[in-house]
Amino acid sequence: YGISADPLTKFAVVYAALIHDVDHQGVPNKQLVAESDEIAMLYNDKSVAEQHSLKVGFGVLMRPQYATLRHCLVPTSSDQFKFRRLVIDL
Repeated sequence: YGISADPLTKFAVVYAALIHDVDHQGVPNKQLVAESDEIAMLYNDKSVAEQHSLKVGFGVLMRPQYATLRHCLVPTSSDQFKFRRLVIDL
């Protein structure tokens, strides 16, 4: 029952922790918005640093050199969708 029963959820928790604040600029979202930073504009002033970290994290995982890893972790499109949802929601 719970997270211990689902390996995909376990990995999603670990991956979310790994990519949290990746490529963070070191300033709060409020400051990025106030300065009309490029990523604030891109993400419409909503959780800009967090959304950017997700974009970078998933971008790395989608690189061709990680195709085998992706296939092992999330072999079906359903698994891929579930994994993405889990990471985003964490």
